[in-house]
Amino acid sequence: MIHATRPAGAAGGLHANASVWVTVGRLFFHNPENGGDYVCTANVVTSNNQDVIATARHCTMDISTGAWYNNFQFAPDYNKGNAPYGWWTWRSAGVRVDDTSPGGDNAFIVLNTGGNSGMHVQGAVGSSGIGFNWSTNNYAHAIGIPASVDYAVWCEGTPTDSYNGGVHIPNCQGLSGGASGGPFIFNYQSDGSAVQTASFFGSWGSGTDGNSYFAYYRDAAWNVYNGAQNA
Repeated sequence: MIHATRPAGAAGGLHANASVWVTVGRLFFHNPENGGDYVCTANVVTSNNQDVIATARHCTMDISTGAWYNNFQFAPDYNKGNAPYGWWTWRSAGVRVDDTSPGGDNAFIVLNTGGNSGMHVQGAVGSSGIGFNWSTNNYAHAIGIPASVDYAVWCEGTPTDSYNGGVHIPNCQGLSGGASGGPFIFNYQSDGSAVQTASFFGSWGSGTDGNSYFAYYRDAAWNVYNGAQNA
């Protein structure tokens, strides 16, 4: 497991551990194929370069055609158009290509320094921990920013294994369009020591278990993440 971090203080000190409500934010992007602009959700995760956000692959590219989206912009702690820490632009992105199903819907974007303070995003807001190949049956929270409400919402429960190596949280409601890419969190604590182990794909499968499908982090996701954190 790679542990959560605290944001850096203005004078080099440390604040309280990062809150997942601060590290989760709005991801904007552009699809050059149709000229449209779209929204997803992303989360700051601990990385060597302090610049990595986790999101869903379908928020970065069309895996069926291989076409990439662009003009990614990220605002942590986003709420109804308000971006208290400012915006970060991107310099690279990586996705899983080994599994083109929803079970492989993992992506990591590397940001430039930016925001209101010109910092690495991890220094500005802290980061969630990240875990790979964890047990899938621990109590979990899922967080996303649906376009319909434009602020962060969540569901919680005990996950169940689902199709193609993913998991779902039964009766998870509210994570509609725009919440894609949001984090699936274990060890959700008030001190911010959250660990992300999957990314939100969206609805897939039956009405009971398909409305909250999460692409779980396994070895292939680690390889993409490791490339991103050292970019």
